[in-house]
Amino acid sequence: MTPAQLKELQELSHIFSQGKASPQQMQQLSALLAQINCYGEENRAEESEQVNFIDTPHFG
Repeated sequence: MTPAQLKELQELSHIFSQGKASPQQMQQLSALLAQINCYGEENRAEESEQVNFIDTPHFG
């Protein structure tokens, strides 16, 4: 999650906690969460590729 996404999430969370969220803000939260989830999946895929690499053993 980027710092900008975190800030936006905090602002939306505050609005929702007050019960003042508009339909537009609900869509904004949905889009933000989708971005965060996609970003997380990309990072996990990259980490998985790095972790799953196993070199051929060299005996000699």
